[in-house]
Amino acid sequence: MISSQTDPMPSFRLANAVKAHIRAVIVVIAVAVGIFAAVTGFGTNLDLALRDARDASRAHSASGSIAIVEIDAKSLAVLDDWPWPRRYHAQLVDQLRLADVRLIAFDVDFSAHSNPVDDAAFAGALKRSSGSVVLPTFQQRGDSTTGRYRENLPIAALRRHAFLASVNVHPNVDGQVRSYSRGVVTANTMRPSLGAMLAETSSSSSDPIVIDQAIDPQTIPRFSFVDVIRGKIPKSQLEGKRIVIGATAIELGDRYAVPRHGVIPGVVIQAMAGETLLQRSENPGLGAFPAMIVALIALALAARSKKNERAAAVLLGAIATILIVPLALEMARVGSLEIAPALVMLIAGGLMLIALTLARTFRKTQMTDAETGLPNAIAFTDRMRQRSSHAVVVARIARYGEIVSLIGAVNGADLIRRIAERLAYAADDGEIFRFEASALSWSVPAEALASMPDRLAALAAMFRAPIQVGSRAIDVSLTYGVATDDSSDGGLLAAKALVMANRAAEQGLLWDRYDDAVDDQTDWKLSLLAELDHALADGQIWVAYQPKSAIATGTIIGCEALVRWKHPTRGPIAPDHFIPTIEQSGRIFELTAFVLCQAVADLGDWRAAGHNIGVAVNLSASLLDDERFVTVVTKALALAKFDPSHLTLEITESAAMADPDAAIRAMARLRKLGINLSIDDYGTGQSTLTYLKRLPATEIKIDKSFVSDLVDNRSDQILVRSTIALAHDLGFKTVAEGIETPECLALLAELGCDVGQGWHIGKPVAAADFVAKLAKPLALAA
Repeated sequence: MISSQTDPMPSFRLANAVKAHIRAVIVVIAVAVGIFAAVTGFGTNLDLALRDARDASRAHSASGSIAIVEIDAKSLAVLDDWPWPRRYHAQLVDQLRLADVRLIAFDVDFSAHSNPVDDAAFAGALKRSSGSVVLPTFQQRGDSTTGRYRENLPIAALRRHAFLASVNVHPNVDGQVRSYSRGVVTANTMRPSLGAMLAETSSSSSDPIVIDQAIDPQTIPRFSFVDVIRGKIPKSQLEGKRIVIGATAIELGDRYAVPRHGVIPGVVIQAMAGETLLQRSENPGLGAFPAMIVALIALALAARSKKNERAAAVLLGAIATILIVPLALEMARVGSLEIAPALVMLIAGGLMLIALTLARTFRKTQMTDAETGLPNAIAFTDRMRQRSSHAVVVARIARYGEIVSLIGAVNGADLIRRIAERLAYAADDGEIFRFEASALSWSVPAEALASMPDRLAALAAMFRAPIQVGSRAIDVSLTYGVATDDSSDGGLLAAKALVMANRAAEQGLLWDRYDDAVDDQTDWKLSLLAELDHALADGQIWVAYQPKSAIATGTIIGCEALVRWKHPTRGPIAPDHFIPTIEQSGRIFELTAFVLCQAVADLGDWRAAGHNIGVAVNLSASLLDDERFVTVVTKALALAKFDPSHLTLEITESAAMADPDAAIRAMARLRKLGINLSIDDYGTGQSTLTYLKRLPATEIKIDKSFVSDLVDNRSDQILVRSTIALAHDLGFKTVAEGIETPECLALLAELGCDVGQGWHIGKPVAAADFVAKLAKPLALAA
């Protein structure tokens, strides 16, 4: 084992310190949001709704000590038209006194004189009641200019022998009556409220109480006014009760909206206020800060938690606590908490912590190789930014594509992980990155370069033993590249090291080191490799489309997707300058996947617009049996809105003939997806009639080297004629590329070629320009 010479802990501690700082800021912001909600009243409606829900869960009956004598529709129908003569009220007082009620309270306006006889009768009944009657007073605005209030009192003859109580009812901010005053101060005189008198509680303040909406108003005993004065109510039902008299008939108005119970008469609200005080269930407000303290503690614990599950449990537990505790406090008649600000705190803080977690998860996903779970090239570049004076080592796996085709993609990923486990002995911090599909990278301190030969020799010895993957023992051969300089661009250093690993493999060496002696062409290639990911993301690399036409009709029937690179400083880069380099470096998968997905997406749009055409995409030889590429094609076609037969993959003849049997198997897999296959550059390879018959292709594309001089070269004419005839006999369609003159097009028509491609038909253009060509008829028929 190679011992560690560096301490990775400082960067780890720094990262943790940054995370802790961000989480502390999140807690502070959440607290600020909660305080804002508490100070401004934001969330009041939520608090009211939650209180209504709690009231519903603890609903209970009235005590029965307070009863209502209703001025109801029945009484209005039997007695005289409203307002009644006050002798009726006198009769009611006398009947209730004889029934030995405890208290009589009126919610009826007696502030104006009626007739002397009735006023005297009512006053006499009040006198006989020996002060057990309460008459109402109410405040109203005195005038519209001063804004002063005046108190309406019963007439003097009535108030001599009665107590006075305020009956004012005021809706809250949401338009519903929730609170009720213990008393009202008018002209420096304290008037207790009617509810306070019903509960027989003393009141020296105008502090409001919260009416207990859990009391079911339907359980308050009620008696019709006319039944009481006519003696129809047994004494046993009235004896000892506190009686409040008021209007319940709809036509008399005096109705208010209350939570849970809808619109109810004012006299019922007076009774519910009395019941609230009588049962001591007014639950004084305890404010928002107790719940906010709980929320703060929960946020602090969640922010410090290293596990997302634990943080979520803490926050959910806090929310549950804040929702449940107020109910317990109200049932115990301790008080009522405002919890909306605390919930706002927890939700705001929780959402920010979730966003932070998602950002970290996304970043981790970006930096993780999906197949193996190892950190990827992006992670390697990021890690190298944190270091200086480090050397980069890249290990290249020989014949990786062949191995994966033999053991399968799943076992291939397992193989990479097992190789990484052995390589970890050479990495000072034990961290191995999957830089490319067949290349792993790591870093060592620059001063460790002196021992690099010994390190790599030790690794070579370790890899002499096969790696067990599933039921197979796999022999793995690695070559290594080393690069170092003062640059912090880990991607560029790794690209240099990868070039040297490839060169070591070509020269039969175990390893090779990059230095300034590497020629300028290598620098150029390295630069392109280092810029590839950025170029793909930035739109520098784009897809051009060259039209294909049916030679017989001149109709454009499709196009070939060709990759282009417009560099911001170097300008357009010819494809033959960068594609071979990318193929050699093992990066052709990303480039081909980009072109394929773009071409499929564009073709879907064109066909949706009514253009009956197809598209062809070039396939590199290295991707012919690459499981990843098959996956990309499958996913792209799943998203496409057209038949797969409109997509053609072009495979060079030389690639197909390098290993014909393997090529046939790979092409058969692709054909099963429903796509077409074309043998590109036909005539330049070594195909035989035997293999040509077996290839599961649909067309042969005659190389432009046989087409460009077709008009003047007799040998080319013979070769092209025989190729077209052979292809047709085997069931292949023929495509000729490199058509640059009308004479060449006419001759190909005579020879029976099906499809033409070349500058005479159309140059490669951007997608928008290609669509414009489709809208114009072409006179290209031969």
